[in-house]
Formats: sequence, C-alpha cells, structure tokens
Amino acid sequence: NRTLDDALVQEGLPSLGIQSASLARPSLQILKLVTAFLWDPVDPYKVLEFVSLPVKPLADDLATLLAGQMARTPGIRSEEWTRNVFRYFDQLNERAAYDRSVDPRAVRDQYEFWFERQRYPVDQTVPKEEVSRIFRYLQRWAVQAYDEDNSRGASLLVLSEQAKRIGEILETLPEPELTQLELERIVRTIYEPSPVVFQEAELGHLSYVYHPGGLTRSVDRLLWWNFVQNEPVYFFSRWYRQELDRLQQADACPDPPQLANDRLQWYRALPFLLAREQVVLVIPEQLYGENTNPHPLFGDLEAAFSNPEEITLDLEQASKDGPLARLFQYPPRKELPFVRLGRPQPFLQIDRLKRVQLRPYETYSSLETLFYYPYQWVFRYQIRLRKSSILSVVKDETLMGNLAHRFFQLLLREDFYGWDKPGLERWTQRQAADLLAREGAVLLLYGKEPERVAFVNHLQYAAWSLVSLLQQNDWKVRGTELALEGAFDNTPLRGIADLVLERTDELALVDLKWRGAGYRERVIKNEEDLQLALYARLLAPEGGWIHTAYFIINRGKMLARNNRAFQSVIPIAPESDPDEIYDRIWRRMETTYRWRRRQLDEGQIEIRCAHTLPDLDEAYADLPPEFDWMDLLEMKTEDSRFDDYRTLINLVE
Repeated sequence: NRTLDDALVQEGLPSLGIQSASLARPSLQILKLVTAFLWDPVDPYKVLEFVSLPVKPLADDLATLLAGQMARTPGIRSEEWTRNVFRYFDQLNERAAYDRSVDPRAVRDQYEFWFERQRYPVDQTVPKEEVSRIFRYLQRWAVQAYDEDNSRGASLLVLSEQAKRIGEILETLPEPELTQLELERIVRTIYEPSPVVFQEAELGHLSYVYHPGGLTRSVDRLLWWNFVQNEPVYFFSRWYRQELDRLQQADACPDPPQLANDRLQWYRALPFLLAREQVVLVIPEQLYGENTNPHPLFGDLEAAFSNPEEITLDLEQASKDGPLARLFQYPPRKELPFVRLGRPQPFLQIDRLKRVQLRPYETYSSLETLFYYPYQWVFRYQIRLRKSSILSVVKDETLMGNLAHRFFQLLLREDFYGWDKPGLERWTQRQAADLLAREGAVLLLYGKEPERVAFVNHLQYAAWSLVSLLQQNDWKVRGTELALEGAFDNTPLRGIADLVLERTDELALVDLKWRGAGYRERVIKNEEDLQLALYARLLAPEGGWIHTAYFIINRGKMLARNNRAFQSVIPIAPESDPDEIYDRIWRRMETTYRWRRRQLDEGQIEIRCAHTLPDLDEAYADLPPEFDWMDLLEMKTEDSRFDDYRTLINLVE
C-alpha cells in the first residue's frame, strides 16, 4: 500500500495518508519481551533481542555492552558481566562530571529494574503485582519517551496504551499469581500491530478503502491494488456443537461457515458491480517477499474474455511505444552482464605491501595464520578486514567449550589435592548449576535437559580424570589462564596458557580442549603441535623445554608424547625424544616465518587453497637449489577450515 502512495506522491498527486500496521516495529517488540525478566532461568535469546532493539527503556551504550556480553556468555551476572558493568558506571560517572545531560542515577535505575530484580522459577508462578509493576513502568516510559522525542511516531503511544490495557486486565483477575503460560496468553491477547501513518493525507486525495466490502457507492473508475489471493483457502467452524447449543440458549448466534463463505464471495464481486466505466487490476508477482497466487476471480475473468492479453499490460515487457508511454516516462532498462568471479589466483602482488609494518606483538593464532595461509594474515592483521559483527547467542558446541574451560578454571583454583570422587562430584553439581545460570542459560531452557545432563556428566568424568592424574603424579597447579610473554625470531610474542603445573623443579603445560581427541593425536604424531612448542619455550627456563600435553574434556583424556609427566596415560610416541622434536619444530617455525616475511617484503601474498595447489607447485619449482622444503613446516593441501575471506580470493561455490 505504501508503494502506491509513494508512487502517487512522486507523480505530484496528493498523499492518501495510508496507514501501515506491523508487529515488527521495535516499540511493539518490547511488549512481548519484558516478561522474560520475571523468570529463572532467564531466556538469553529474549534478553539479547530486548537489549538490541533501537527503542527500549535502557541506555543505548549500556545495552550495546550487555548485548555483546549476552552473545558471548548467555546468562546474567557472570564475573565478566559484573566487571564490565562496574567499569561502565565508573566511566559514566566521570562523563557526568562535565556533561550535565548524563544522568547516572537514571541509567542505574533502569539497569537495576531489569537486571537486578527478583526472578521466579519458570515452572512455578509469579506474583501478579510484580507483573503489573513491569507494565506500569513500561507505560510510563513510553509516554515519557514520546514526550521527549515525538519524532519516533505514535507507536510509542500505542505501546503505552497496550501496556495500560494489560495492567487493567491483570487488575480484574482474581488469581494473585500467574504461570508463565497464563502471562503469555494475556500479552498475546493485547499484542496487536499498531497502525502508523508515514505521510498525512493531503487535500484532494483519491478515495480508497482497505477491504472490498468497504465500498458503499458506485464509482466511475476503480483501481484494485494487489489483486491477489490473500484470503483463507477454507473455512471451519470456530465452535464445537455443544458450544453452539449453549450460545443459542443465550440468544447468541455466531455466523456459520456457510454464511461467512457466502459473504466473502459477495465481497469479491462487489467492486466489479459498483464500477461503472473501468476497473484496473494491479497484480504483483511478489508480495512481502513471497510469490503471489492469483485472486479467486482471476480465472473467471480469463474465461469471460476471449483475448485477455489485449487488456493486459506487463510492466516488465512494456515498451516505449506502449499504451502507458504517453502518460509516464519509463525508467531506462539496462541488462547487467553475468560476471563470473573466476578461480583463485596463486599469488597477489601488491607493491605497497613492501612497506608492511611489524605488529607490536604476535600471538600463536597470528603466527599460525602467517605460516599456512598468509593471505588471511594480511587481510586480518595488516588491512584489518573484520567480519561484520552480528550479535547472536553462540552455538551450543562453542558454548559448551567456553563453559568447560571456565569450569576447569574454577576447579583448578580449589585445593582439590585431598578430594575424593564423591566430594568432587558434589562440588561439580553445585558449581555447574551456578555456572550455567550465569554463563550458559541456554542449556537451562525448556527442551535442553538432555544436552545439559550430558554436558554435566562430561564435566564430572573429565574433572575426576584430571584431578586423579594430578594427585597420582604429584603435580601442583602453578597457574591457569597464565599470561606469557617472550620473543620468536626477535618478534615479541604473547600467549595465554590454559594450565601450568609444577613438580619440584619440573614444569608441565596442559592445553585444555573441549573436543577433537583424534585430531590432536594426529597433530602430536605429525609434529604439528606448534602451540605447545611456542608456549613451552616461553615457559621453559633458559630456552629449554618442559612437559606438554593436551587434555580433551569431553573424553576426559590426556594426550601426550610420553608418560614421563603422567604415568598412567597411553603415550602417543613413547620412543621419541620430545626435546629433539621441539627443537626441530622451532627451527622449522623460524625458517617458515622468515620465508613468509621475505615474500611479504617483496609484495607477494600466497593464496593457498585446494584450487591453487597445482599453480603453487609450478611456481615454487623455480626456487633456488639451496631452498629445502624439509626446513619448513609442512604446508597445507586443503582449504582453511575457518576463512572469512573466501569471496575476496574467489573461493566461492
């Protein structure tokens, strides 16, 4: 409808002032989201949607902060959440000292109202007064927001009125408490799209109706906009026979389906009966992004005319000599050629890349990218191309990995050296419940019980497996999430070690992984455990080496080359010398790093993927004889598993 109004205005005709109603307007989304703050566990999807709305009863900058936090750790009041909120209000107080428009007290009141309130178990009930309090607050905020900025439109006033109506319904209910289902039904009863006028009706505009049955008099010419199927394809009674009998006894007679069907057929024909001279039918191919179906009368019209094509004008095929050419100026049409992206090239040559600047420091992730996929290193760390941030709750598998790391971080802070298995299981149950509420509320939602139970069972098994290994081998925790600093080939290097253990004068580095036991085992066998080598060198005194291992949480399994550090584990390469292997890995990393730096200094960026392998082999066949591939890390022969730049290198399906 707005398309028609806009077209009329562009032709210099008065605006119709057509109303547009949509449930998608941000102000109306609030109505169905605010009840999420009443229940425990909190629904992170609804909270994230609430704080992401452009119009909401919460400061925008605070909402952005909370949205990012909720996306990473779906829960409320985790340690990181608390730190970020405290830091935000400290900075807000500093701003308020020189900016009178900043009101820290009002912002804090909003935050506390939504996030510090008492919540009630979702399978129980909530006091009716608590619900009324939320909707009274929402009503007052909507009116105040409209008064402060009425450019937001009347939808805020509609929101205020709908919140008021919900409050009135709550007051009439005799029950003092409500279940979640009862509350959702009340909100759904009132939750309606609000009509909004984007452009006021102007003097002399054409008359119009929204429904064919709205026509009450004859007209000379009639335009039927969107002459398509938009009615229910069948009718059924809304009432059971027993209900109809009861209503008839009370002198209430609802229309039967047959009468409703007859009325609809009369509505369909009414515009044709009232038009005296001309009817113009506008039939779009798509409506609301979906293909349309013909109007029920369209078949009758085709049957009534022997040559309907004579009175049909297809705008896609309209020519400059057509019947509308004398009335309208057609926009020029231009056929766009189909352009193929082509296939990936083995190298990009960029002269300006010769002035590439060294980063302040490298990390394992950046070095690994430079070793194997240098184009990603250039795009990410030099050009600084970042994937667009679309806030969404992390996927379950990623969430479980994050929660497992967090759980073991908490466990390894405890004095667990004298714990037995039952004691550890009791601690795990308590800690897991608290951790899920604060950082993994997704797993507490309805329908997630199997995943939650399996996850906690994995944690219990893995926790006892790790604790018993440390107890049996006399290891003590030196640190978790330990910050490391050092140098790699004269380049500053930083990292975070998951777990560092000590035993008299020995050290051990354990990298915690949620899953991937088979992959990590192959990494160790193939001498590709680069991260362990880097961190072991940063931790080892005087450039030596220390014990290293992977611990796979969902299997409760320790993976190591030998069992010198953990005697009960099955060694992957028991006969090998780990110091000699790490010396070899370190030399290969240094040689590979220098080779990649030389390429970049020459403005050459390698594009390594399965498509470019033959071209790369051909290009590297001309390397000087002194160049030995055995001195480098073994290059990858497949596409990068995680690549944000596939389109840039023409690697798209």
